[in-house]
Amino acid sequence: MATSATAPRGAVSRPRVMRGVGLLILSVVGVKFLVHYALPYFAFDPVYFDHYWPHRFRLIFHICGGLLALTCGPLQFWTGLRRKALGFHRWTGRLYLVGVTVGATGAGMMAYFTEPRNFGVSLGFMALAWLLCTGVAYLAILRGLVNLHKEWMVRSYIITFGFVTFRLINNNPPVVHWATGADRAATLIWACWVVPMIGYEIVRATRQLLRIPEAISK
Repeated sequence: MATSATAPRGAVSRPRVMRGVGLLILSVVGVKFLVHYALPYFAFDPVYFDHYWPHRFRLIFHICGGLLALTCGPLQFWTGLRRKALGFHRWTGRLYLVGVTVGATGAGMMAYFTEPRNFGVSLGFMALAWLLCTGVAYLAILRGLVNLHKEWMVRSYIITFGFVTFRLINNNPPVVHWATGADRAATLIWACWVVPMIGYEIVRATRQLLRIPEAISK
């Protein structure tokens, strides 16, 4: 007689707990970024904008899109909400898509006018990767490829959060004292999304390998 082990009613799986903790951490860090770095720009203080003042509207355009994507992202990964309110999940997904499009367009415009050029180029490539990852995720869900959609949404949000990570690391010790501001910014803008992306790919590949049964050869 075959038996199956089932989790007790009310029990919560470890992956679900870890996902919840991860989303909570992302939310807390995102709120810190919003309060301390993003919202002050909307006061339109030339001192706060510093050398970006001539390009303030491009920067605000980028910030508005980024904040929309940053806010909608965690709702996309909330499994319980997705199961209970699929319509809401779809609408927040559309808003996320709009946020990425606006944010990446603003970043592209900023990259074109940003000096030094090495920082502008790195920002431009980040914006391009942001659009491409989000576009693949969107095309995947249009074709009903849910698992592929989830994977590329993770990649997209890694880049979304990369803008947050960049500001938090670049403006605080000990990194704030490293090299010149231009060299530091150009390096960090790459590291803040490429390094987490590589980490995600390693974790994903490792999980897939662990699910493959070992071949038995005799």
